[in-house]
Amino acid sequence: MSKRYFINNLDSPLGQEFYSQLVKEDTEEGVHMATYTIDDPNKMPPKGFKKILKRCKPKLSRKKMLEECDVYVYDIASATQQDLDFVCDIFRSSKTTLEEQKVLILVSSVLTWSAMPDKVKPKVEKKADEEQEGEQQEQAEQQQKKEEPEENQEPKDEENQEQEQEQQQIQQQQIIEVPEVIEYVPWEESDFKLRSASAQYSQLKDWEDMVLGLQKENLKVIVVCAGLIYGKGELLFQKYFKKAWLQQPYKLSYQQDGNNKVPTVHITDLVKMIVKVSESIPESNYIFAVDNTQDRSQKAIIQGIATGVGSGWIEQNDDFFKDFTPEEMDCFRLHLDCKPSQMFVGNEEAPSDFEWHCEKGIAVNAKKILQEFTNIHKLRPIKIIMESKAENMRFSDILTMISDHYRIPVITQEQIFIDAQDSNYVFPQEMLEDFTEYWPLIQEYMNSKSPAQLSEQLKIYYKIIKWRLSQNDCQNRGFILQNFPNFFEEADFIFYPNKQKLKMKKKPKKKPVVTEEEKKQPQEPAVDENGDPIEQEQPEEQQQEEQQQEEQQEEEQQEEEQQEEEQEGGPKPEDFFPESYIVIKPLGKSDNFDYNRKLINFFSERNLDAYFIDPRKKTNHDTFEDLRIYIERNGRPYNYLQNESELIVQYFNLQRIKDLTIKYTRKQAIQIWKEITKVKKDKRQGLVTKYTKYIQEQEQELQQVKQFPFRNYLMDFVVPVLNEGLVEVAHILPDDPVEFLAEYLYKRSFNVDNE
Repeated sequence: MSKRYFINNLDSPLGQEFYSQLVKEDTEEGVHMATYTIDDPNKMPPKGFKKILKRCKPKLSRKKMLEECDVYVYDIASATQQDLDFVCDIFRSSKTTLEEQKVLILVSSVLTWSAMPDKVKPKVEKKADEEQEGEQQEQAEQQQKKEEPEENQEPKDEENQEQEQEQQQIQQQQIIEVPEVIEYVPWEESDFKLRSASAQYSQLKDWEDMVLGLQKENLKVIVVCAGLIYGKGELLFQKYFKKAWLQQPYKLSYQQDGNNKVPTVHITDLVKMIVKVSESIPESNYIFAVDNTQDRSQKAIIQGIATGVGSGWIEQNDDFFKDFTPEEMDCFRLHLDCKPSQMFVGNEEAPSDFEWHCEKGIAVNAKKILQEFTNIHKLRPIKIIMESKAENMRFSDILTMISDHYRIPVITQEQIFIDAQDSNYVFPQEMLEDFTEYWPLIQEYMNSKSPAQLSEQLKIYYKIIKWRLSQNDCQNRGFILQNFPNFFEEADFIFYPNKQKLKMKKKPKKKPVVTEEEKKQPQEPAVDENGDPIEQEQPEEQQQEEQQQEEQQEEEQQEEEQQEEEQEGGPKPEDFFPESYIVIKPLGKSDNFDYNRKLINFFSERNLDAYFIDPRKKTNHDTFEDLRIYIERNGRPYNYLQNESELIVQYFNLQRIKDLTIKYTRKQAIQIWKEITKVKKDKRQGLVTKYTKYIQEQEQELQQVKQFPFRNYLMDFVVPVLNEGLVEVAHILPDDPVEFLAEYLYKRSFNVDNE
């Protein structure tokens, strides 16, 4: 760039892109100048810039701008009325004399054309005035002949007269019924004086007119009318790309019928156009800076974003635009069919040397724009394999927690083939026939759960898995493969290209059935509508030769690919090669379980070591935190996830709830222990009361006994019983009278109280 630029608001999106283009040049000293949106004395001039001018010092800024800059770029989206008044006052001043050529560029917007209808193609007069006069004379002569009496002619029949009248009526109806065809053409740069803006964007048009009204010797004023800007993280289309990347909602939406034409331009192309205009100053003061998109309709643009980034499906849904601002809604409702500037697209006679970044617009360059979007927003896919020999609720819960946190789908072996038959996925037609034919054999292989040699059904099996993992949701956000792949052979065929090995055998073409009647009929050369001969099908020998040539070319390509792989140090894995391999131990009592050692070694040889985790002594949340730290070992992606500060707050809240639960449980246990202790104490107290009462009764009886004289007691209670015992001894005469008397007295003692 030979010019010295002044960029107003270098910290704006356009200013940042302008800066990235300027710093590509290796300049030892800064030559450009700029301002920031807010003056900051602590900011140093970036690379390539000599000075950052301050708005608080207008006189110094005026002097520096005029003396040390050649091109002045003002972006209407970030500029204010004061900015434009300042630069206009500089060039309006009579004291300002320009010794060198200066260029003032105002980057405007197509919204200044928001009230313009479609441009009607002007009618071309086909007949000259002389031809019209000659036709009028012929019509007058014919009318005179009709009026002259037809004496020499015989009278016409009534039937002939009626036919002539009917023909005249038909001709008149045809003339009346033919409508006038209205043709529309794109607006051109030369039509800028006719432009009209809606009320909310009339100020933008006034700013354009104010700048275009500047007239000064050695000053060229150019308005660059930019289309809706996209690219480098997305400005206007950011919400569309975010929703498509997350696939929330699954279908993108367009406004109204979606047929309105929306001019667009990539921000990199816009900066290049500004530089091109400043370096090669055009004659026109108004330039359309739009890309050369074939289909500018809103529906085509949204379909391009959906196909390149999202699910590929669109619909008309007003709820989709709830979080859109009125300005964004106006941009997508804009209808303007404008023609790109010949300065950038050229023509057959004078081709343009402009180097485009995205010439064909969003739909064609969706993948390139997505790459810029992911790089700027730090988005990357999270690709995980999770394996657990024992199926249980905790394993499913952990899977769900990781899937919900990273917004990635959980994919099983069975789910892949369900998706292949789902109408929401665009299944490749070239695999549909083979899939339908080999589906029963694929099911047998899946149910057998044992490795098998590569066959035709396994080829289509691996191709379908590769197709599913290459869909936008897996490529953008990632995936979790649940207990899959099962063998190292599967991992090799899935995560590495193996194009030649997975190539399907060519099926022989079915010969058309020819009947005997067709054989008897003479064969005439086929001819199209214009009478040109149509090429006939080639004979079998020629077809075989062509097939052999194709096979030879494929073998040569295979050899070249193998040589390249050997030079590069081995085959490169697919884009969906996993970055995390997690093995969750089963929840049984035993610590020993069978590892899939061959699969673990396969990934270990490719610098992906398995991560083993035992969730038996951990809660689901603790297990999730351990896995999250392992998954994010190479850095945490943005991916529209929760901030780490929010995760920390969430963790402490869970810990607090856990502590409160433990505290509450402890209090509850203490309360229950107190209640049990009270019951035991009451029971013991009841026994004490009962025994105390019994002892008191026994003591009272003893006191009563002690109150009686001993002689009287013996005479009343002992002597009568003893006499009866002696009488019994005398009657019975036992061998041991003393023992008999003792037993008798003991038995009678139980009846003393009753007596």
